[in-house]
Amino acid sequence: MGPGPHFTGPSLGDLSPGQSCRIVALHGRGPIRQRLMDLGLVPHMTVSVVRRAPLGDPIQVQAGDAVVTLRRAEAARVEITCEAAAGPADSADG
Repeated sequence: MGPGPHFTGPSLGDLSPGQSCRIVALHGRGPIRQRLMDLGLVPHMTVSVVRRAPLGDPIQVQAGDAVVTLRRAEAARVEITCEAAAGPADSADG
């Protein structure tokens, strides 16, 4: 396995389907970082995991109006923070 990202916080690859978070930073250089940005993944954006393949790779992520697919290694380079406050759509049928 290759070297991992150089941060210790949670990454997009740590989320389960249905979980949402905010992107803190993109870790990586050159083509990897550019691919993430081309897919619309940028700092301060809220994203959520839609689903994972049966073996956990790849991961489908809702980013704005788009659903993008990431490999686990790419998702591991997206540093996130998850706020404790639930969104208004999280419990519509109380």
